[in-house]
Amino acid sequence: MFPFDMLTEEMLNSCKYYKVTYHEYGKSIRDYLDYMEIFKSVEFHGFIDKCSRVTPWKYKNLKNYYDENERKWISKYDESSISSILTNHIFNIIFRNCTKIRQFSLFNISNMTIRNNSFKNLSNLCYLEVGKPYYLSNIFRDCKKIKKIVIHFLFYNNIRDRWFDSSLLINFLKDQKELKAIHFSNREDRNSRHYYYQLKPIPEELLIQIHSIEELGLDCLMLPYKQLNTLSKLKHLEITLRKLKPETVAAFDNGLCPLLEVLKFQGHLPPLDVLAKFIEKTKGHLQCFYIKNPSQNHYDHTQLLLKSIAKSCPKLNSLSTIINITKDLSFLKTLLISCNELKYFTLMSIDFMSQSLLQEQLRMMDENWGVVHEKCQYKKRKNIDSIRFNKYQIKLKNNLIYH
Repeated sequence: MFPFDMLTEEMLNSCKYYKVTYHEYGKSIRDYLDYMEIFKSVEFHGFIDKCSRVTPWKYKNLKNYYDENERKWISKYDESSISSILTNHIFNIIFRNCTKIRQFSLFNISNMTIRNNSFKNLSNLCYLEVGKPYYLSNIFRDCKKIKKIVIHFLFYNNIRDRWFDSSLLINFLKDQKELKAIHFSNREDRNSRHYYYQLKPIPEELLIQIHSIEELGLDCLMLPYKQLNTLSKLKHLEITLRKLKPETVAAFDNGLCPLLEVLKFQGHLPPLDVLAKFIEKTKGHLQCFYIKNPSQNHYDHTQLLLKSIAKSCPKLNSLSTIINITKDLSFLKTLLISCNELKYFTLMSIDFMSQSLLQEQLRMMDENWGVVHEKCQYKKRKNIDSIRFNKYQIKLKNNLIYH
């Protein structure tokens, strides 16, 4: 029943392991394409290749190679991947028939597919995730209802980064009157000999377009000095840093997000005293503070951080933070008393303390708290002493919470 065109059929028949055969089926009673609301290209590729029993050792899902004629890096699915042959054909079907799609995620699509299709059928799109910014001008000029967009940028160190120099993204954002959330992901070339993480500055003109957003995610990107002040309506901020630079510290030291409700970090953190100062400026709105996979080897000012949370976050209900348990228990007690809406929290202790002893201390503070999980993590790096984290998840009794 799949409407193969001749070219697609020839490509499928040219595969080493497969051959196209047809079976006679009656026409479906319902048009199932009309029910599709979510399409994620990466999951589609995995599903098709799993169904076609392509084993992992036969091909690599995605190959990067340098085209000498084009003078640029190109990402391409291996020819033995069935899904790569079907990709453009599938996109043609979706763009022409699936009028109710609300969530769309795509990464590799040919210029021919873009040129040959009208995309007015995607006018109901609310969530968009793309792997290349230039898709925005050709595909989504007819989509005015997008509420959240995730853009993945793949940078190569030997190619000049031009994505902020172009007006493409800025013009796209001008048309999105309902946009509330933006996530930028900087994926550099990890195979490069000179691979390193950079912090790409976000220009002032782009900030003018996103000043009213409520959710911002930055992966290996950071707002330049003082620019956090521009995002006065921000409620949700997620930062992933693999390298800490002075510009990052300055942004948090001078930044102001008075309505912030969610603050999440992965990887490197700003100095804890700077972070404590930033939290104080959230003016009591913060409800979730989350740290994942911290990367530094020294953590000073843990007490300042706990004091800031206790003082400035009365509405906090979810907490994951670093602590020196043997020195900071009194500050933890103050935090638990002040943040009386807290439902559960995770402590990553930089020193050792047994679960039973922590349980006893918590019971002295409030008998409703209990330790439900303990996990030790070891961080080892070249020329740096290993760090031991004791990770405790703690929750209120009689409250079922998953973490």
